[in-house]
Order: sequence, then C-alpha cells, then structure tokens
Amino acid sequence: MGRPNGLARTSVRFRPASFAGSFVALLFAAMLVTMCGIFLESGIRAHVPAGRYADTPIVVAGPTTTSKTFGSGEDKENVKVALPERARVDAALAARIAAVPGVAAVLPDLTFPAQTPTAVLDAHPWSAARLAGTPHDGAAPRPGEAVLTTEAAHRIGAGATAGGTVRVTTPAGEVPLRVSAVLPGTDARLYVADTEAARLAGNPGKVTAFGVLLADHTSTGKVAGELRKVLKATGAEVRTGDGRGEVEHPGLGDTKELLIGVGASFGGIVAAVAVFVVAGSTSLSVAQRRRDFALLRAVGATPWQIRRMIATETAMVSLLAGLAGVLPGTLLARWWFDTMVGRGMIEDGVTLAVGPVPMLVAVGAGLLSALLAGLMAARASARTKPTEALGEAGVERARVGWVRLVLGLVALAGGGVLSGIAMKATGDQAVGAAGGVIMLFMLGVGLLGPVIAHLFVYATGFLLRLFGAPGRLAFDNARTNSRRLASAITPITLTVAFATTLMFMFAAQDHYSEKQSKAALTADRVIGGPGFPAGTTTEIARVPGVAAVTSVLATNVVMAGSDDLQKYSTQGIGGTDTDLARVLDLGVRAGSTDALRPGAAQPPGGAVAMDRLTADTVKARLGKPIEIRLGDGTRIKPTLVATYDRGLGTAAVTLPRATVEHHVDAALDTRLLVRLADRADPAAVDAALAKVARAHPDTRISDRAGYAAERDQDRETNKWTNQVMLVILAGFATIAAVNTMIVSTVARRRELGLMRMIGSTRTQVRAVVRGEAALVGVIGLALGLTIAMITLVPFGKGAFGESTPYVPVPLLLGISAAALLLAPLSVAPITRRLLRVEPIDAVGAKE
Repeated sequence: MGRPNGLARTSVRFRPASFAGSFVALLFAAMLVTMCGIFLESGIRAHVPAGRYADTPIVVAGPTTTSKTFGSGEDKENVKVALPERARVDAALAARIAAVPGVAAVLPDLTFPAQTPTAVLDAHPWSAARLAGTPHDGAAPRPGEAVLTTEAAHRIGAGATAGGTVRVTTPAGEVPLRVSAVLPGTDARLYVADTEAARLAGNPGKVTAFGVLLADHTSTGKVAGELRKVLKATGAEVRTGDGRGEVEHPGLGDTKELLIGVGASFGGIVAAVAVFVVAGSTSLSVAQRRRDFALLRAVGATPWQIRRMIATETAMVSLLAGLAGVLPGTLLARWWFDTMVGRGMIEDGVTLAVGPVPMLVAVGAGLLSALLAGLMAARASARTKPTEALGEAGVERARVGWVRLVLGLVALAGGGVLSGIAMKATGDQAVGAAGGVIMLFMLGVGLLGPVIAHLFVYATGFLLRLFGAPGRLAFDNARTNSRRLASAITPITLTVAFATTLMFMFAAQDHYSEKQSKAALTADRVIGGPGFPAGTTTEIARVPGVAAVTSVLATNVVMAGSDDLQKYSTQGIGGTDTDLARVLDLGVRAGSTDALRPGAAQPPGGAVAMDRLTADTVKARLGKPIEIRLGDGTRIKPTLVATYDRGLGTAAVTLPRATVEHHVDAALDTRLLVRLADRADPAAVDAALAKVARAHPDTRISDRAGYAAERDQDRETNKWTNQVMLVILAGFATIAAVNTMIVSTVARRRELGLMRMIGSTRTQVRAVVRGEAALVGVIGLALGLTIAMITLVPFGKGAFGESTPYVPVPLLLGISAAALLLAPLSVAPITRRLLRVEPIDAVGAKE
C-alpha cells in the first residue's frame, strides 16, 4: 500500500459509477456558485462608459450614494446605499469651478422629462448641447422655442419641424414651444433656452451637473484634484473617466445593488445548499465503498493511507466536476442577465463581467467541501482495526459519533433559540433571522440524519407493516440501514424546506399586498401614467362630477435601522382634498394623517406617517422626530404623526408632496386618485377625464379593480426575480435528491439479487423498494414542512405582523405530492434495470 495516490487514480478510472453521484452534485454546485460569483463581480465592477459627456473631460455632479457609520471602535462599519433619486447641485457653484486654474469653460446641464402625447423626451438647456457634441448649425432657441434632434422629431410626429409648434408637459406644467431647428441626433432630446430650463425642470437654482472643459495642454487629473479641494465642503463630486457615465445613468447604483444582491444573498443560500448536497453525496460515495476500505485495512493499509487515498479520489472528482461546471454556470449567468436587461432591470450600458475569480472560487469551494466531507466520512473506515475491518464493513452502524451528535444537537437548539428571538423581533430583523433559522435546522438534520431517520422509521414505519410481507421487509430494511436512508432523506428535506419557505414567502407577499391594496383604495377612479405635473390635479378637480383629487408622487427614502441603511417606498401626498381617507384609507392605527394634507399646519421639521412595521424597524416613535434621507440624500427630521397597517399595499412612508417635490428627479405625480360626487354620472365623468388624459402619453384610467391589477403588474418584476431564484434553488436540491436516490439504489444490486435468490419475486422486490422510497418521501416531507413552518412564523410576524403563516393550500398540496412521488419515481427505473440482471450475477457483482 505504498502508492495510495496511484490506487486512487485507478479507482476513479475503472470504477466511475462509484463517483457518479459526487460528480453530479459537485458539477451543479460549481455551476451555481460560478453564476452567483459572476453576478457579484459584475455588480462590484459595474460601470457605464461616458455617452453625452464623452468629450467632456470632467463632470461635477451630486453624490450617488449616502452612508452611515454603525458601531464603534473595531466594530465600526460604514454602510452605503445608492440614492433613489438624482442629487442635483447648486447652480452658484459655477463661479467657483470656473476660478480653478486650467478650466476653460463651465457648462451647466439640466436633465428633465418633456412629455408629448406620443413620446417622452430628455430635455436639456441649449448650452448642454455642446457637451453632447450636438452640431450648432441651427439657431439657439429663444425663450418659448426648442431645438429637437431628428430622433425626437420622428417620435413626436406632426408639427415637429422647423417653424412648427409642439406642446410638451414638463415638471413645471404644459407649455407650447416653437421648433427653431431640427439637428442630427440618434437620441430623443429636446433643447430649450438656458434662461427657462431651470423653471421648466421645476428646480430653480439647481443643475444636474456641470461639464468642465479644459484649456489646452492642461492635465485632467491635476484640475480634477484642485476641483475636489475647492468643492470638498459642498457635497459635489468630481468625476472623470467612466465615472462620468454614472451621472448620465442614475440607475447604475440600483443595478449594482441588484447584481450584488443576487450574487451575495442568493449566492450565500446557494453555497449553503451546495455544502449540504456535496457533503451528503460525498459521504454516501465513501460509505458505499466501506468494503473496499475494509479489505485494504485487512491487507495492511494504515489509517493515514486510507485518508490520503480518499482525499486524492475526492480531489480528482471535484476538480473534474468543478471544471465541467464553470461553463454551464457562465451560460446560466448570461441567460439570466440578458433576461433582466430585456425586462428593464439593468441600466443601459452595463455589461456582464466574466472573469476567472468566480470560477476559481467555485472549483475551490467544491474541492474544500468534498475533501472535508470525504475525510469525515472516512474516519470510521480508517480507524477500524484490520482484524475487525471485514466484519465491520458488512454491518452498518446505526449510531453517530459523539462530535457529530453534539454539533447536531447544538444546531437544532440554536435554530429553536433563534426562532424564539425572531418572534420577539420586528420588521427586517425578524425577516433576516428567518434565514438563520432554516440554515441551523438544516445543519442539524444533516448532522443527525441517521438518528432522525431511525426515530422516524419507528414512528411511521407501522404504515409499511400494513402492506404484508413486502411492507414488513421494507420496514426492517429501513430500520437496519438508517444511514443509507438518511442520505436520501436529507436532500428531500432540503428540497421541501427551501421550496416551501420561498414559495410561501412570495405567496404571502402577494396575498397581503393585494389584500391591503384593495382595502386601502377608496377612490372611484385612478389615473396613472408616466407622470403628471402639480397643476394637473387642479385641472382634474374642475371636471364636472369630480368631488376631490389626491395626487401621489412615488419616490423612495433612506432610513437607518439598528445596523444598516434601507430604502423604503414613499408616497408624497398632494391634491385638493383635506380628507385622505376619502381616496386612500391607510388603516391608521395611531395618530392622525391630517398634517400631511395640503395647507395643513405641520409640526416643526414637517410631518411623516409610516407603516407600523417600518416604524418599529427604524425605531420611530409617535410624536417624536425621526431622521429621514430623501431621495437625493437631503436629510430632514419630520415628526411621526401617524402609524398605519397598509404599507405593503400602498407605501411604507407617507409625506406631504411639498416635502419631496424638489428632491426627486422629476416632480411628476405617478397616480391621481379621484373621488366622484355623490350624484355624478360616471360615464360622463369618465369621458371628461379621458379628454384631459389625451395630453399625456400612456395615461390609464382605472376603477378600483383596475388599480389592483396595475399594482400586481408593478410587482411583477420582483416576483419574476424571486421565481427564478426559487426555480434554480429548488431545481438544484431536487437534482441532488434524485441523484442520491439513484446512487443509493444502484449500490443495492447485491442485496436485491440476494432477495431474488431466496425466493422473492420481481414484484415483491419492487414493492420493498417502493415501500422504502415512500417512507423516505414521508419522512423528508414531514421534516421539510416542519422546518419551513418554524421559519415562516418569524418571517410572517416581521413582514406582515401575522404570527400565523400564510399557507396557500394548492401550493402545499403540490409540494407534498412532489415530495411523496420524488423518491418512488427516482428509484423505479433503476430498480427495473437491476432486476433484469440474473440473481447469481448480481450477488457476485463488484460493490
């Protein structure tokens, strides 16, 4: 036994079937870890090349992130999040920028939407045309005039020619503009006079960015450094290179967070599942070859040589599987990324970063997991005395080692304690704890698998004895071979636990969101579209039969929890009605929303209302001020005047429109909630509203049912992402379960042959195998559902304020049926194939 490495290579080469299960598990693990690593790297490295600013060496703009430091001393951590809205900068900074040596010109730029009945254009001041390289052949527009690019003129259609007139809706309202020129351009842009750009954008005294042109033979880096010193106290950022592209693409920060979230959060779950799957399959592979190791011990092999042989075998298989898995993982990442691009979830210009690091990590993680699992599984075979080796190999041990037993009990106890802690927590803390609960319970099940299988066989095995001799034999076999049974039960438990938890979480979010949305909306009509200026509410209020109009300006704010910053959906409330509940019943639990209405008296610093779970998460107290960072990063400290129950169906935070309108990209209302007069003719009102809506592109007028359907469509993007994650994760766990069942069944060919030799018919043998498989399905389903329900309780309490989990019966029945059928359907074809072998040949076959 002097060359264990050579023996290991020979074993892998001539007995590949013994390693097939491990190879499949490691391949899929490497594939998914590679995919998640590519997303994580893409999020970290995401950038957009400069487009409009390609010929502008330096751009000065507002910050794109906000941050907060948590903890102190060595535990100090600075947390950053991307700002939900574009942060504008003070127009007066132009003079300070121009005074820096080397600056030749400072060109202020504003970006705001200009809507026509047929298109939504990007509008800019005329001086910004120079930044984009737009030809200046046409005359500069005077107040009341506009210059269009050819693409913009094409989208507008009629009237978009030199000398014609177009009517556009901007954040400041609707204005007619005479077209002074149409210049070449592939982007749909509209340029107005510099003197009226700020007014139309709705943010007087603010600009989106400054383009800085340099004098000849001036160093960009040197000027940028001087500008950073001059502007340090203003909050403005100096950008060069690819950093200029982020000014044009404010959604880049959200794209980074999405990719990093998928890569890190989902990747963490995938990695944890992969560890369970790889450890289980590797341990099963080692356990099935215990006769080989026993024979080697009997002929003089030392424990060290056995371990080295197993390590070599495992390394070879894991390396081959890892290398085979990186290409499918890359292709899967490419497919998912391209699909997200098609759905508008990825900022234009961002590309997928495919580098070697994720692939190396995937291969290395699989190698490490397999080696540890293989060496742990080999401890018993390596330590068995040579004189006892063959006898020990013929009998499967029902117990587990003390170390494994203690760790398993600690994991189960930790899961129970964490579940109890999560029940006392609120908001995101309770939701976050749910992931820890399921991981700890799965770790406990993985470590105590043989013991749990043994106990469950005794508890549920009486069902098998009801089916005569085959059933009794299946029960006795399952009781004796609890280790083999545990190797099949664990992946099914894993599949059921994760599939049930994720599917029920998503179903609960849809259920409570729809329920709250329907209960909250009391308006008779909802007008939705790409955006309405503030004056539209007055225009709608003049329609005969309309009693009141409430406008909703959608944005996000950033608030700090115990140890992180989070974005929260926010609605800015405006309009003509003083009673918000006439159109939107938030389900106020404490306080009053009166201070949020237009013209109402507000406490010092302003007023805010929050969903009660959000208020608990950020530790906001009724009647006390709370720090809020608006979409552009501006900090305010309004007083919490009310908490409500229907934030999931409306918004987590409610502020007056006046508080947020100058801190968003474009102060355009996303929805107008209309209350009809008591005796109004609905048909006549609808006709009048439709006439007003024609001035705005893609405007929709819905009743309450239509509004609920629109909100369902708005949630579709997040729902789709979650579904993809679920399919990938559940698919991986299912493949692992099927793989384990097949491998463990193939290893029983001698046992099945022996049953045939003592008189069992093929039908009886199949009945025994089916009975064991059914028992595996029952135990796996019971364990998986138990873990899922324990996990869903704190999740439901933290996310919805409901301690009883939401259980969609059709989903529960579907998961149960799949789990119960998975094992029998997996082993049936393999059993049929094994039974075609003559009994004498099966008994004499190699292990």
